[in-house]
Amino acid sequence: MQNLESQGRFSGVFAATTTPFSPDGRRVDADRYAEHCAWLVDSGVQGIVPNGSLGEYETLTEAERREVFATAQAAVGTRVPVVPGVSGKGAAEAVRWTEEAAEAGAPAVMCLPPTSHAPTPDEAVAHFAAVAAVGLPVIVYNNPFSTRIDLTPPLLARIAEIENIAAVKEFSQDVRRIARIRELAPSLEVLVGCDDLLAEGVLMGATGWIAGFVNALPASSVSLFDLCAQGKWSEALPLYRALLPVLRYDAEPTFVQAIKLGQDEAGRYGGPARLPRLPLPEDDQAVVRTRVREAIEAAER
Repeated sequence: MQNLESQGRFSGVFAATTTPFSPDGRRVDADRYAEHCAWLVDSGVQGIVPNGSLGEYETLTEAERREVFATAQAAVGTRVPVVPGVSGKGAAEAVRWTEEAAEAGAPAVMCLPPTSHAPTPDEAVAHFAAVAAVGLPVIVYNNPFSTRIDLTPPLLARIAEIENIAAVKEFSQDVRRIARIRELAPSLEVLVGCDDLLAEGVLMGATGWIAGFVNALPASSVSLFDLCAQGKWSEALPLYRALLPVLRYDAEPTFVQAIKLGQDEAGRYGGPARLPRLPLPEDDQAVVRTRVREAIEAAER
């Protein structure tokens, strides 16, 4: 089991990976996924996060979900941490995935609140307490747009009191949250969860980035994070502005399709998304492709 405690934080860029399917969408293309994970690490990514929202975990069978995690682990070995998403409809499901992750040697897990209904704050606390009781460090994933509960800074402060709650992936899209979380829950490492708030998030104290469009543009994403983390704003901001037209897709409902299309345009296989997601209309596809090409050209200048 890799030791994240020696690093002191989930620092750097962690890729919330897409899941490549066969062209007909019927099976996971494990070979392509292994190649993708290895390429991301070769490009400087410092962690892999399979089976998250971008990985379309809700469309995977249980066997596929295990396959995706195992494939990522085998592809990167001990080079970087592989932190699987363990979200589920209720605590029993999330706990089971966390137990499997622990048995497989995962160094940590990432988990949403329960997705079965809009939980009360007390229910959210109980959910994370059950997951954390397995014993692995937990990255709490705040995504109020998909879970119908907003893990506000005061609520995160309660959750942070639970042993093994280590960090939060903050996706409320409100950059003001980061400073408030650090004030109310100083034990939590704050990780940027929304691509187009990266610079603002780091400026306010975020120490890591669980990124989406990194699947298409890993080298420039890592460069951007490093420049921001080092406070080299005169270099970081021009690159950030150049990447923003594509980074903004991470906060759109069609983020999976856009990022996979971005991979295709960048010369990497993205492939189809599974239902209920449909391909983007042709006009929208053309816009995504143009913006990705422009981002690549800008990053190379």
